Amino acid sequence: MTGDGVGRDAAGEALAEAARERLRSGAAPAAVCGELAARAGSWWDAALAVGRARGISEPELRRRLHADPDKLRREFRTGEEELYGEFLAGLGVFDVPARLDERELVVAEHLRTAIRAMGGVASGRALGLSRGLVTGELAGVFRSLARTGPRAGRGRPGEFWEALVTAGELLDPADGDDRGTVAQALDVCRRRLTDSIGPGGAERA
Repeated sequence: MTGDGVGRDAAGEALAEAARERLRSGAAPAAVCGELAARAGSWWDAALAVGRARGISEPELRRRLHADPDKLRREFRTGEEELYGEFLAGLGVFDVPARLDERELVVAEHLRTAIRAMGGVASGRALGLSRGLVTGELAGVFRSLARTGPRAGRGRPGEFWEALVTAGELLDPADGDDRGTVAQALDVCRRRLTDSIGPGGAERA
């Protein structure tokens, strides 16, 4: 390795160590990326440092970015380092996959079945749902799907609600937010499932 290569590696590791220290202190990945971008000559190096600190490789970061790092950098002006970090975080670039147990894996699969039965999902919504599944926010994904339901005329309501009922029965019923609990959402799903089944057990459109 050349001297320049050694120097780049050392600089990259120094940034990664700085990222680790800030993350250990409780700073959010987006904020850390913005702070390091203001210090580093390359904003992508700042993103790489946060990724390395969270155990995410450069190839995986690039896959999640879905864009050329240099072209993306040109979309931001000097002084917008914090916005850059927030943008990357919003794409899920810094998300660390949760280690799901057997029950959670089953729940996640039923939630994916429901998503496939929706009849199409807007790109921003799809990203949010995908991030929730990756990071293990299964109850949040469940409640979100229960609130919106399948698309009228495009989704498969019976399949959608059946998958959600099965997923909801495996989740903590008390898990919730200011918009309701899993138990409340599950009640809605059960009613919708009943409504989606017509005479003779046929699924209503």
